[in-house]
Amino acid sequence: FEVAFTRGILCNWLVCMAVYMASGCASLAGKMVAVWFPISAFVALGLDHSVANMFIIPLGMLRGANISVADFLVKNLIPVTLGNIVGGALCVMGLYGSAYGKWFKPKDE
Repeated sequence: FEVAFTRGILCNWLVCMAVYMASGCASLAGKMVAVWFPISAFVALGLDHSVANMFIIPLGMLRGANISVADFLVKNLIPVTLGNIVGGALCVMGLYGSAYGKWFKPKDE
């Protein structure tokens, strides 16, 4: 559980960083380069993204992999999805929101 959870955190951190970097680029070439490196890193590192696993693992199951649906859900999809949520919400949005947002600033009336 811990390994899949950690791989989910790291993966969604890279995916969210790709989205943030691409949104800061004006040209299509800049957006492509901004997305290419973080996504390539998450694939090369073997990290897990829940949406990608929803395609790849059932495809392997259809092709004869010895994985049950319960194993897929309990050992992969649930911990990876929770890790993706933590990686995106806390590690990316939480840091950006506390650094650049208005969470801890008094409201001017």
